[in-house]
Amino acid sequence: MKRSEFVEKKLNVKLPSDYKEFIDSIGLISDERGEIYGYNENIKDINKIPCVIGATLLYRKDYPSISEKDIVISFDDYENSPIVLDTSSGQVHKIYHSKKELVSKNFKEYLKSVFNF
Repeated sequence: MKRSEFVEKKLNVKLPSDYKEFIDSIGLISDERGEIYGYNENIKDINKIPCVIGATLLYRKDYPSISEKDIVISFDDYENSPIVLDTSSGQVHKIYHSKKELVSKNFKEYLKSVFNF
């Protein structure tokens, strides 16, 4: 089973193709530039960050504006806000307790803006 298929099954979502490609080829990013949550086989506990599964399940409890179609792909420590990928539209949003703010029109654009990929 591909990494992206595992994530889709665990979160009951259909991932956009650009995020699927990221998961299957890179897995996740965690370095001095920041983090992009994802999944790879080296993650010992999928219920903890930086695993996208653990991050999504954790933040869904605390932020009512995160929908069942949103997955948490990062966290803005400065603004104390999760960054989510809307799996139905492919858009990336910053989440506040009662609202969403558009960050990028798709995951690939977000990745490029944050990590110069």
